[in-house]
Amino acid sequence: MTRSTRPAGRQRPGAAFGPVRDEARNARIIEAVLDLIVENGYGDLTMSAVAARAEVAKATVYRRWASREDLVADALETLMLAAAVPAGATAAGTLREDLIATLTQRSVCLHPQARHFSAVLAAATASHPQIADTLRERAIAGQREEIAACLHRAQKRGEITAERVELLLTPGRMEIAAAIGLTILQQELLGAVLDIEGVARLVDQVLLPLIGGIPTS
Repeated sequence: MTRSTRPAGRQRPGAAFGPVRDEARNARIIEAVLDLIVENGYGDLTMSAVAARAEVAKATVYRRWASREDLVADALETLMLAAAVPAGATAAGTLREDLIATLTQRSVCLHPQARHFSAVLAAATASHPQIADTLRERAIAGQREEIAACLHRAQKRGEITAERVELLLTPGRMEIAAAIGLTILQQELLGAVLDIEGVARLVDQVLLPLIGGIPTS
């Protein structure tokens, strides 16, 4: 996966090139962010609370992240990088199989805490618009890139035409956006946990019909 470009002025964790003990400390801070947002939501998250949960000084957090928004962005990026599907890792023989494997991994549906973290952030977008930017830059852009990669692989196999792929990837088209929206909000909107079977239904009943011209099961 290609990393999303960090906005100008973002402060990267200070231990990116530091000793192992600093990397472990950063991991504790990120874990504290994940836990606190799942437990209490984004609105109640403070740098002080993160420091207390991670058992570090508040100054330690601020040395690594300039703001709450930067910290949450890196926490989300940590999840997305862990969920990224390495190029060529899927042995799928069809677009359907490729999409199911990719979305199963990318939606972090096998990791309940991570899935809930993404859903809580999505629910916070109305009151905290900066979180919408974070989701677009980290989660949504990454999912779109990997769905696009699935389409290009299907094109090489002759399952879909180059013209159709180009159309689907045109800015402003809603087919892929609709599927990504459901991967993030299915549990909250529809009351259905997005497990592996849920991803398969999403591919069969939503994404493939929207893509068009591909047989569904």
